[in-house]
Amino acid sequence: MNFRIIGIHHIEFTVSSLVRTKKYYEKLPGFKLVANYPNFIMFYTGSFYVGFTDHKGSLKEKKFNEKNVGMDHVSFTVSSRKDLEEALLFFDTENIPHGQIKKLSNNTYVLAFRDP
Repeated sequence: MNFRIIGIHHIEFTVSSLVRTKKYYEKLPGFKLVANYPNFIMFYTGSFYVGFTDHKGSLKEKKFNEKNVGMDHVSFTVSSRKDLEEALLFFDTENIPHGQIKKLSNNTYVLAFRDP
């Protein structure tokens, strides 16, 4: 086979509230709303697309848990640790559940947040 995967085109998430999710993600710098349907929205980040659906309200679980089979997480890249510190302030302002900035063994800093 002579093909290569060269990046991420899109990621899609099932969320508990499209209204809450849309309000949150449209505030993120660089996220542009490119699709807006009753049960699906999609943003373009400048590098890839992020889609969200509520599956017409037919969710079995109303809260995400990375310990279930399915998506564990997605990681967005920022330019600096300062950006992560600004993200902490944003999450606090928007009442988004989040962890703290952590340094991994490969000297990468991460900041986890939950479905808004």
